[in-house]
Amino acid sequence: MRLLQTFARDGMESLLALVAVVVLHQFGLAGTASVWSLVLLLGLCAVLQQAPVQRRLAGTDPEGRLELRIGLQMAMCTAAMYLSGWGALLAIAHVHILATFLRRSGARAWVPAAVSSAASIVAGQIAVAAGLAHTYLNVNLSHGLAALVLLITVTTARTLGQFVAQRESADATARLSEDRFRALVRDGSEVITMSDAEGAVSWVSPAALPVMGYKPEELHGQVLRGLYHPEDEVAAMELFARLLASDSTVEHSAELRVRHADGTFYWHEIISRNMLAHPAVHAIVSHQRDITERRAAQDRIAYAASHDSLTGLANGPTLNRDLERALAQGTRYQHAVAMLFCDLDGFKAVNDTYGHDVGDRLLQTISGVIKRTTRDTDSAGRLGGDEFGVVLTRVRNAEEALSVAQRLIEGIVGNAAVAGLKLDVGCSVGVALAYPGGTDAKTLMRKADAAMYRSKRHGRNGAVVYLEEETPAPWM
Repeated sequence: MRLLQTFARDGMESLLALVAVVVLHQFGLAGTASVWSLVLLLGLCAVLQQAPVQRRLAGTDPEGRLELRIGLQMAMCTAAMYLSGWGALLAIAHVHILATFLRRSGARAWVPAAVSSAASIVAGQIAVAAGLAHTYLNVNLSHGLAALVLLITVTTARTLGQFVAQRESADATARLSEDRFRALVRDGSEVITMSDAEGAVSWVSPAALPVMGYKPEELHGQVLRGLYHPEDEVAAMELFARLLASDSTVEHSAELRVRHADGTFYWHEIISRNMLAHPAVHAIVSHQRDITERRAAQDRIAYAASHDSLTGLANGPTLNRDLERALAQGTRYQHAVAMLFCDLDGFKAVNDTYGHDVGDRLLQTISGVIKRTTRDTDSAGRLGGDEFGVVLTRVRNAEEALSVAQRLIEGIVGNAAVAGLKLDVGCSVGVALAYPGGTDAKTLMRKADAAMYRSKRHGRNGAVVYLEEETPAPWM
């Protein structure tokens, strides 16, 4: 049953023509040929239309031998039409054959179809003129009608062929664009997400798996803000607020830490547009890529530019900026800031006696003492040579600052050793205090330096607080 249904579907046009011929024969309008010859020809046409037959005729190439396949069907159809006595009139059926092959084989079919149609009609009219084919029309009228049908068939074939060619070109361009887009989305290093106005993800590109370790379906319905580092939640909310307040013409970006599937946070650069109003998108579209290595490189460069390469402490310019910041906060929150200027005693003798390698290792040890002695909120730096500075960001009075200075001295004296070799090194400290709005960073540093030299004059391992010197009158 299914085989018959398939045969009837593929050969529908020829079978309908066969029914028409049988009806015409009942009225004596089916030409002078035997009705069985017409049935045979139209039956062969129906067979030729079958997909398996077409594949067999095409050979190894599914689209091969196109001229042969079109020519055979045109010849069978034309022979049946001219044997029925209505050849010139029924030749318009060639357009249907053309349409069938255009659908199957594309624009390349129109030229063989036009040539086969023209050759078949010319051959039929020659048969009419020679009296070999019966016609119900006047011979001259039959020739004129055949010429008109031939013109219509060829021009129609050309028009339909050009239309199909344009459509094929447009389809090929669309497929190429789609393939390119899919390749970029699938193989690209950027993760593309689409989310609604609430931030819930509706689509994720396949790059989510190699970049973040998530299968795209694992992120569907999630709110991406939940993947950001807790310290970046505020920045993420600000980015989303900016997006909702703008349209697709504005691009917003941020660098945030995103949790990957393994639980580790990586830096991502996120670039987003609000395309909720776009009729084809209806989403907030974000592109994000892993910039962890870039951020690490930037951090290394920034660290090298702001820290002493030997000790790891802040360098002079960085410590000065930390002092300016501490003074500004002291003025804002009404608390004192202390500056400690530390100079090692006996360090030159260590360099001269044991060499600079031992001296450098000693500086590293002393830097560790300074880090352990000060608070996380304080700042410590190497000002150059054997000089160090410490910014105490919040102190109650001079006694508290002196207490820290004394602990520094004791720590340095007690740990002045390299590889078990005890070294005779101490430290002199100058302390200067700044009360809210009382001075600037440069002045406070100068006062601490002056206090340090005053301490050295009093002997090793001492700490002195800077006191404003009285200026005598000129006449005294």
